[in-house]
Amino acid sequence: MTRSAAYYGNWGIVPIDDDVRPFSIFNPIRGDSGRTNRRHHFISVTYMDGFADERGRVQVYRSETPETPLSMQPSAIGYENYYYSQKLPDGGQENHRFEDLWNPIETVWPETVRALKARRLSPAISFNVQGMKTIMRARVPATHDRIALMLEAKLRSQYKTLDAMGALPRELERYAGQFDTVPVGINPHETLLAMQDEFKAFGDLCFRLGFEVLHNKTDTPFLTSDNPVCTYDPQRLLLARTPYDHSGEIELIFPVTAWMLIRGSNKRGPGNVISRHRNVTDKRMVRRFNRTIAQFAYRMTIGQDRSSDDIVRAHAALVPTISTEVRRLDNEIQILWRHVFGRRPTLSQYIDTPEKAARLEERMAAKAAEQDDRS
Repeated sequence: MTRSAAYYGNWGIVPIDDDVRPFSIFNPIRGDSGRTNRRHHFISVTYMDGFADERGRVQVYRSETPETPLSMQPSAIGYENYYYSQKLPDGGQENHRFEDLWNPIETVWPETVRALKARRLSPAISFNVQGMKTIMRARVPATHDRIALMLEAKLRSQYKTLDAMGALPRELERYAGQFDTVPVGINPHETLLAMQDEFKAFGDLCFRLGFEVLHNKTDTPFLTSDNPVCTYDPQRLLLARTPYDHSGEIELIFPVTAWMLIRGSNKRGPGNVISRHRNVTDKRMVRRFNRTIAQFAYRMTIGQDRSSDDIVRAHAALVPTISTEVRRLDNEIQILWRHVFGRRPTLSQYIDTPEKAARLEERMAAKAAEQDDRS
């Protein structure tokens, strides 16, 4: 039997495999009437359930305090209020469009995980895993912050150019000469819209990789994080890696549960398909994977127990982010950026109301006065 929601087009025509339904049979477009959900998870709760202990709780290591993990229910973490909401032209707010896009994938995730545990292979299973990997790559703060940093670099450069030309808009003239330091907040709506390009880029990458399922047969569970899709060059040593380096050999790892992990490689085929299951009995290999998972974590690392405390602490200080460099050649401006492991950036608040603007002006004035006093 083959069914597909029109929303996904031909890409979503995948046969149903016994009790595993491809997520494309669900149409994610629904009305917003009467729906008031404001808690938007950027880590799927049903995904995190695969890392919970017998009490239904996970160990949450926040990057600021990795030495004191919190025992929490998956539903209580990995969210922000109205994280995917968008302002409407009429002054209202749309709260559910992106949440509805995630919902079909999350709906079929438990049955997909059961099929993986039973070591089954099918197009529907591969399709659903690729769907979860894709949204867990594109929807998370690590990706949104990276996009915001690139947009901020572009905006600063544009303002500095206008400043040098003496052509600043009247409302920005008071910031003349300050565009290296003045806070520049990016509209969250722009980072949400950029997810479409992230979906496509990650989908193109997956067609270059073949995948396998690794079943953890040790007593050390796999970690996961709020940025669980890790891609890198496996030929480079751990501390010499560049995140998301796809220029040479590529390895992708994605923990599915505490006891299963998807591994992809451009040295395997066929592309975009899970083609085999394998056991992992070497505890050292599990720890190597956990080091990579912890290395790619952004705000938090998540574990079933505390057996990897040392690994989490070792990688908490640095996260996958980007560095930017602006070059000016005559009348041309080039913004160069590259992936790095560095300190987690603090983004400026987006100013969209007069009240927020007034508070920002007060903070900037107080900071300037404090610097004057010191000098």
